[in-house]
Amino acid sequence: MMRLFTFMCVAFLLASGSMIAQQELGARSNPLVPEKSASRVYVGPVVGFNRSLQSSGFQSVANDVLCPDFTQGTGNGYYFGLSFEYLLGKPRDSKSSIIARAVYEFMPGSYVEPGDKLPSLDGNGQVVNSSVDHTAEINYSLLDFELIYKLNLFNSNFGIVVGPTVGLVLNSERVQQMNLIEPLNGQFDPLFCPSCEYTNNGRTVITGRDNIPDRSAIRISVKAGVQYEMPIGRLLLVPCVYYNFGITEVSASDNLRINALQAGFDLRFAL
Repeated sequence: MMRLFTFMCVAFLLASGSMIAQQELGARSNPLVPEKSASRVYVGPVVGFNRSLQSSGFQSVANDVLCPDFTQGTGNGYYFGLSFEYLLGKPRDSKSSIIARAVYEFMPGSYVEPGDKLPSLDGNGQVVNSSVDHTAEINYSLLDFELIYKLNLFNSNFGIVVGPTVGLVLNSERVQQMNLIEPLNGQFDPLFCPSCEYTNNGRTVITGRDNIPDRSAIRISVKAGVQYEMPIGRLLLVPCVYYNFGITEVSASDNLRINALQAGFDLRFAL
């Protein structure tokens, strides 16, 4: 995932540099060409980083009173897509616009909760008292459709943005595990959970693997943040930071909600 994201960022920057160079070369080689009228419409790619912030209440092992609830999870993800911006008012004097975007979002979450003392087998096959923890990994992705209002402040290129987002959920895979912490030479007794999958030389038992139950097919959220427009000819490079607040729950039965801190940039070409 991170290799794919890095490759996309590098390709994105190379394409930007090539476009800028072509624009500058065209301007120098055609000094007599009259200046084009200001454009009202900008389109282009967007790419960025998600810091997923998840809150929930699902149990490590369902209906087992000894197992803890997972309450807080975080994860690093990414987003990429396309944007369409329409300037309001006279294009040359416009300080506000409507921005529509279609974006693929990856918002994963990792959870860790301490566990009780449980029996396990040491290196000699003897039963010993052991320390365990409980972990969960959620891979959550969706296709977002955003409608954002932008307003530049103080007659500058610094702007605030806010608007609704509707996301179609593409994936909500969840894996739950119990991990042996101590002793270092121990492993779980296979009889502990005969139907479970064991990994990591018997030190990890996968207690659950599923799609989130009672999952909503749509996530509705509100995005708000700031951006700064850097004009380069008829091109805008726009660094931006957002907070993506989930209005709807991912799963009502698990009390699962996902928010995200987002940072990235848009590349907008004038049409």
